[in-house]
Amino acid sequence: ADVTLTDLPVALPQLQANVSANKPSDDWPSTPPTVLPLSWGQDHLNFPSDWDLVLCADIVYLPETYPLLLETLVHLCKNGAVVLLSSKMRKEHKTPSFFEEFLPSRFDVELVHRDDKQNNNIYRAFPL
Repeated sequence: ADVTLTDLPVALPQLQANVSANKPSDDWPSTPPTVLPLSWGQDHLNFPSDWDLVLCADIVYLPETYPLLLETLVHLCKNGAVVLLSSKMRKEHKTPSFFEEFLPSRFDVELVHRDDKQNNNIYRAFPL
């Protein structure tokens, strides 16, 4: 499997350090993960649209970025990729609005797991 990990440019050194720290002792079973910068709504067109799976963890917390995140996900999933998103449901950051309004405008969204104790949800989304 080919794995690409993305984050804002400022976070790439930490992300690359995490990849290095988690390298299996007998090397990678296939190609090592690729670490690349991605700023939603700005450079997403530099990425292909042929992914099978897009994993998103704790990325929904700035309401002003929700349209940019949606635009990026739409591009990445043009060929039908499934998206799995895990998020703390922060009312103060209007996180529920992303999953109830923004994402459903372009994706079929399903809540697949709820952790009441941690206030975390996991969603599965398919492009419409």
